[in-house]
Amino acid sequence: MTDRPRSSRVAAAALMVGPALYLAAETVSAAAWTNPSYSYLHNWVSDLGSSTTGVFQGREIDSPLYVVMNAGFLVQGLLFALGMLIVVSRLRGRLRRTGVVLTVGTTIGYVLLACFHGSAQAAEDGTLALHFLGATLAILGANTLAIVLGVVWRKDATTRSLGRASIALGVIALIAVVVLFSSMGSDLPAGLIERVSVYISVLWPVGLAVQLLRPSHPSPDVNTDATAFRTNPTAA
Repeated sequence: MTDRPRSSRVAAAALMVGPALYLAAETVSAAAWTNPSYSYLHNWVSDLGSSTTGVFQGREIDSPLYVVMNAGFLVQGLLFALGMLIVVSRLRGRLRRTGVVLTVGTTIGYVLLACFHGSAQAAEDGTLALHFLGATLAILGANTLAIVLGVVWRKDATTRSLGRASIALGVIALIAVVVLFSSMGSDLPAGLIERVSVYISVLWPVGLAVQLLRPSHPSPDVNTDATAFRTNPTAA
């Protein structure tokens, strides 16, 4: 047994602090929204970041602490990048490139969400497309990465449970995205459905952080491109 490498501790801290600050920003922003009360069932998460008021897609938008939510998007994106780039640097070949692309894409998505908001004004000034691009990159990027890494982790006994959980959560999140967009305009609680995909993308890295903080065990290098990872993510 070896000590946890410093890089693992840094990655774990980033992957824990980011989601905590994100959820805190959402909670505080939602609590300040009182005209009318914010609905976790029907309002989308990104409604909390809108800097304008009014009706958008049938939802009343009025987020007094939109700055707090946008700060949450930005911090989550940057800390996700810090933690996940350390993790995917332990991949090799195509898996490593895929991991980097998905991590960077997810981070760009969060930055776009922080800067461009969903509102009637955004639809008029042409920035709504950037908002939806950001949401797509953040949600699909993070959840696809969960599946990709899960496939690698499940090949090793020490990370098999994490791998299976990551795959399952990633698949559930992507299904939720499909349900969300296929049911728009219906009476289904769009805000709740969206949160399935959003919360999974935000919270699955916490499980990875816990694994990273476990005492590391040496694991053999795997040279094939299909499983090109030191399959125990706690190994440096």
